[in-house]
Amino acid sequence: GGPSAFLITTPYSLCICPEGQNVTLTCRISGSLADHHDLLYKTWYFSSNGDQSCSEKKHIRNVTEKELHHDLGRHHELLGNGTQKSHLGGQAIHHGVEFVLDHHGAFHIVVMNLTLQDSGNYCCYAVEARREHGKSHTKQVAHGFVELQIQQALPSSVADITAAALATGACIVGILCLPLILLLIYKQRQAVSSRRAHELVRMESSAQGIENPVFEVVPSVSTEPQPRPQRSYMASRQTSESGWHLLSEPSTPLSPHVPGDCFFPTLDPVPDSPNSLKA
Repeated sequence: GGPSAFLITTPYSLCICPEGQNVTLTCRISGSLADHHDLLYKTWYFSSNGDQSCSEKKHIRNVTEKELHHDLGRHHELLGNGTQKSHLGGQAIHHGVEFVLDHHGAFHIVVMNLTLQDSGNYCCYAVEARREHGKSHTKQVAHGFVELQIQQALPSSVADITAAALATGACIVGILCLPLILLLIYKQRQAVSSRRAHELVRMESSAQGIENPVFEVVPSVSTEPQPRPQRSYMASRQTSESGWHLLSEPSTPLSPHVPGDCFFPTLDPVPDSPNSLKA
């Protein structure tokens, strides 16, 4: 009932392992015995209901202490100078559970081929006892615990089927989305072409000074004959600076024929110009 002279610590309080694997849980003892003649017993218990002290003292996988230790009374002895002496060689394996002793104040439990039923709290106990008259008398007790969580693993066949289904679904979705992707690309190209055409029209209109070109309506052509406007022609004489007369003027004497010169006859009046005849 007095204060404990030794303590039990665990390197971690939570361990998460996949189903089917092996796990090693460790507890470490610190301190010394109250009397070097006392014995120190180490053991493990299991609780599936979250009890951190494993008060029900349920054995791991129902493997009893006798099966693990063969003889709990001779299991382990701690001498006064802190050295440990084992009588069993340090380990025993039953039903996938292995108890392992350490020579540095630590002891372990190994649980093999984990199943979902192995999830729970694993409590390690260290009990200091004195043997008198063939009986053991407990003097002090210390304990620690480790929570073990088992993750369910999918069978390989189920995993393969799931991966194949996901790959097939992805291919089908890609094939179904291909026409939509092509349509979007076509629409985008049409929009780009339309923007380019509008830009060209705007640039041409800006160059001509027309902001918004408007095309005028061409009036319809009338079938009735339109009177032609009367044209007039007035012939007049132009004075020559050299004093020579143009051959086209009336009463202009013919120039003497000179070899090498060109002779231009008098031009007749234009028939369409009645006023020229009168002149």
